[in-house]
Amino acid sequence: MGRWTEVPLVGFDTETTGLSVTEDRIFEIALVTFQGGELVDPYAMLLDPMRPLSEASREKTGIRDEDLQGRPVFQTMAPEIADRIRDQVLVGYNVLEYDLPLLRAELARVGMDLPPCRVVDVLVLARGLGLKDDQGRRIRLRLEDVVRFFEVPMGTAHRATADAEATVRLLYAMASRLPEDLDDLLNLQAQWQAQQRAERSRWRGRGEGEGGREALLRTGAEPTVLRDAEGRVSLGPSYLYGREPDPLRAILKAWFDTVDASRSGSASGTVPGSET
Repeated sequence: MGRWTEVPLVGFDTETTGLSVTEDRIFEIALVTFQGGELVDPYAMLLDPMRPLSEASREKTGIRDEDLQGRPVFQTMAPEIADRIRDQVLVGYNVLEYDLPLLRAELARVGMDLPPCRVVDVLVLARGLGLKDDQGRRIRLRLEDVVRFFEVPMGTAHRATADAEATVRLLYAMASRLPEDLDDLLNLQAQWQAQQRAERSRWRGRGEGEGGREALLRTGAEPTVLRDAEGRVSLGPSYLYGREPDPLRAILKAWFDTVDASRSGSASGTVPGSET
């Protein structure tokens, strides 16, 4: 695909009536296009969501219900929004978990599918990089905190245009820490996203027992699983350049193997990795 810094990047963000991906509605959407690090198309609009905003949404954005009266409804703008997304590289913050599913739900309500596109989630990348301050402490991963860490300019937080622009500028600021090739970047993102989901599942106590394990591990062939210098799971070059299609299964298996080894070591009075 080539270097991602050389292709158009479409910063994507939404503001919504609430936090439910399936029930709430978009009242502001931004699809701001950057080329070569420069903003070339600041497309954004307010929409009438046809329902009241939650108190939290009003407080966060400063928008009131009366500000949206008479604005276009999503259905009338859906074809134009879809055209701006089709075959583009979308860049967002928590876009894979929130904005994109919410947009998919809005499109489904008017009988449309999400157009084909590539998606870069800067939150996944920020988590994967393990960003730390000068004292070696991990920084908070709110958009405004990560923007501040990289000294990226940002407009009014919690408005779609400002957040979308800041997210693309943030991705550019991270460039030296990330693969240059777009396909490699997306493969690394998939690896980190799988690792992060596995870690969340561990803390929530999901997938416990053999039955849960088998359900999580079904499908796909196993790639080689490596670990980095800090002991974190890494699929390494065999994944990044081999285009392994199922990184989640490899991440989960590696984690289960680690848990088994830890339990075995505890039972025998040894610690994995301490053998001489």
